[in-house]
Amino acid sequence: MSPPLPLPGKGCRFWAAGRCLYEERLNPGLHTAFACAALQALADSFDAFVVRGESLGLSSEEAGRIWERRVDAALNIGLDCANFVPLPGEAGEVPCAHFLDGVCLLRMPLCPGRCRRFVLAGSDADTV
Repeated sequence: MSPPLPLPGKGCRFWAAGRCLYEERLNPGLHTAFACAALQALADSFDAFVVRGESLGLSSEEAGRIWERRVDAALNIGLDCANFVPLPGEAGEVPCAHFLDGVCLLRMPLCPGRCRRFVLAGSDADTV
């Protein structure tokens, strides 16, 4: 007798594109491994800018003025990702088909189908 096949998780509120979002919905941002690599590179660039400004003794106002003038050059990283798939019309805050609420869907665990955490999408049940 073969084991039962998992059902699709498509109707679950934690399902997106074949991935399970439960851990991210439980504690958003806790798992840095789920973060979008391109956005993380941009955040790292900004952090490096802040550290340089602090080491030069710049005030917040001075650093802000410099940032405004040089933001394009400072963030000249672009969305450099091998898995980048552009959205039609570049809709959304990050125009990538794999981006959802700050995370990369490709970094999320695969959804095995119905599981003990299955919650019908659109239901009034608790989310976690």
